[in-house]
Amino acid sequence: MNYTTGILAAFTTLACWTIGTFAFTHAAKLASPKSVNRVRLLFAMLLLSVVTVSVSTHSIIALFRLPNLHEWLWLGLSGVVGLSIGDHFAFTAFKMLGSSRASLFNTFAPFAALLLGMILLAEHISALGMLGMAISVGGLLWFIRVNQKNNLSKAGSNRQELMRGVLFAILGAICQGLGIVLAKKGLMITHEGQDLSPVHATWIRMFTATVIIYVAGLFRTNLVAEFKEIAYKPQHLKPVLIGTVFGPVIGVSISLLAASLIEVSLAQTIFSLLPITVMVVAAISGKEKIELGSFIAAIISVGGVFVLVWRDEIAQAMQGLF
Repeated sequence: MNYTTGILAAFTTLACWTIGTFAFTHAAKLASPKSVNRVRLLFAMLLLSVVTVSVSTHSIIALFRLPNLHEWLWLGLSGVVGLSIGDHFAFTAFKMLGSSRASLFNTFAPFAALLLGMILLAEHISALGMLGMAISVGGLLWFIRVNQKNNLSKAGSNRQELMRGVLFAILGAICQGLGIVLAKKGLMITHEGQDLSPVHATWIRMFTATVIIYVAGLFRTNLVAEFKEIAYKPQHLKPVLIGTVFGPVIGVSISLLAASLIEVSLAQTIFSLLPITVMVVAAISGKEKIELGSFIAAIISVGGVFVLVWRDEIAQAMQGLF
């Protein structure tokens, strides 16, 4: 039951992040991506504070006092790595390479999660599961390549900028994979017979990430003017709020639930299908057309996830045949 719930949570996360992607893409066209990133973390932290207090019936002070030092350490580190540093790298890569080209490197995230999950969580995955992951990532790579519309020369003004963009995209993906592993490490800690809820854990990640990103911007940006630029303009505020609710609030909370119930490498592989779901929704809405190559690549990628999810059942069926 936990495994099935984890799979459903992972795909629910994917759906939420798909909605959030469209909202944040629209917001980033209206305001600076860095400003959107910083303000959405602030909104997410405030919303999660209200949600966490309501769900847990704890006071706001208890949100700080109940988690022990180790939970603060691992979940806080997860927030800094995955949401502060990772998002900084990702937003910089989007600016240098474009969202489509930068998303190509998201395929590093499942492998980073697999490797770090083995090291920090003692997780393991069978050879058939590895094959399923490889098929899924291979299909995703093909899908993104088919949909590349710009020439390589348009990715940056010179080779040095292009290489920096590639490096930042890879680092962003690695930070994403590492962040989910660190979060699961924090969720595995039990004290006084109680486990920390995914919502409370998400709040810790978001609080830490918000504090770090605002401290980092304190000496570089007029934070008050930045906030007013988004919060005081309805056309800017609406997409940011929609993206925040479905992305950092609901999406990230459910992603931690998924990671707590299934292997982080499996969860991250499902999350990495985001470029495909975004493209499919765009095609259904009439904004983009999906070519035959894209459709075949998407089927292959989803098929790889199917193999990864049902690897044990497939292995048993193969043993019965041979």
